[in-house]
Amino acid sequence: MTRRRSTAPRRRGTARRSARRRWLAIGGLVLLAGLIGGTGFWAWGRRSALLGEVIEFRVEPGIQPEALSEQLAQAGVLQQPKLFAWYLRMSRSGPALAPGVHLLRPGLNPAALAARLTRNRARPYAKLTIPEGYNQFQIAERLREREVSSAQAFLDACQDPALLAELGIPAASAEGYLFPATYDLFVDSDPALVVRTLVKEMSRRYRQIAERHSARVREREAAGWGMHQFIVLASIVEKEAGSREEDGNIASVFYNRLNDEGFRPRQMLQSDPTAGYGCLLARERVPSCARYTGIVTAAMLRDATNEYNTYKHPGLPPGPISNPSEAALEAVIDPPRTEYFFFVAGPGKRHVFSRTFGEHERAIAGPGVPPGETGALPGASLH
Repeated sequence: MTRRRSTAPRRRGTARRSARRRWLAIGGLVLLAGLIGGTGFWAWGRRSALLGEVIEFRVEPGIQPEALSEQLAQAGVLQQPKLFAWYLRMSRSGPALAPGVHLLRPGLNPAALAARLTRNRARPYAKLTIPEGYNQFQIAERLREREVSSAQAFLDACQDPALLAELGIPAASAEGYLFPATYDLFVDSDPALVVRTLVKEMSRRYRQIAERHSARVREREAAGWGMHQFIVLASIVEKEAGSREEDGNIASVFYNRLNDEGFRPRQMLQSDPTAGYGCLLARERVPSCARYTGIVTAAMLRDATNEYNTYKHPGLPPGPISNPSEAALEAVIDPPRTEYFFFVAGPGKRHVFSRTFGEHERAIAGPGVPPGETGALPGASLH
């Protein structure tokens, strides 16, 4: 009797292979769909568009992606808030949103926009050059032009008491400590980080100069001078000098005025730029500064309500008036020893230096004018 072999196991094996092929096909389709979706997501996140004008936008602490996206749409930064909120969640950017003022542009692709909002390292760099002698207000404007920081947010950081204490700055602002140089900074940077970067560079440069002139630094320190006083005087030298070669002589004039017991008016630096800077700080509070446009007037030099007016207040002004160069710092730390007490602008953007007021009168008058007919008075402008 012949046995018939069962076909059930064969059918079951065929069914399992068929089911496996179906699942592999389904898995392949899912994977393909995921790749297509992921590629589309990546491409959408990095699509290019024409960029609009810079918009200052504040991110509130703890804001959720949906609310943020709606606010961005209302500000004109983006047009698809729901998609961008989804992008923030899918890219896990929501928890990393950086509170504060950001510089954004309509037309930024989602990836670039998210990079700014989270201030991550995917942002591009901006090359920032700070000219020697710029003050904090000029630096703030340049930062905004280069899309590094909001001007007002930077100025607020410069005057933040906690940040100033952290950086060891014994003044009401970081003015003078923002070293003029060229920096590579991220676009839409944290203003406090920008201040730290510039101040740390000033500290580094100052230490190098102080080490080179350690004997003179010790000599000045014995008279009560320190880094802050050097920076204040260097900031004035920076604004007065017509060329780098004059830094030392101008520094010597100011030291002679501060230290000579016989000079009158006693310890008056009589520097026009200090009065002008006081007007920048307190235009509303100082009557003579109401119409200040960058030109120092005689009325401003007579106004004692301006605490930066070194024609009315002896000694150094309350703080720096600009951010001095390394050369100006070196000049005030180790100036030449001279007998000069006066200087006045001469030809070729240079100054004429004088030991006595009579010499100074003749320098003001120029050749061919008899002494005493210049109209200059003791204590008149150094210029």
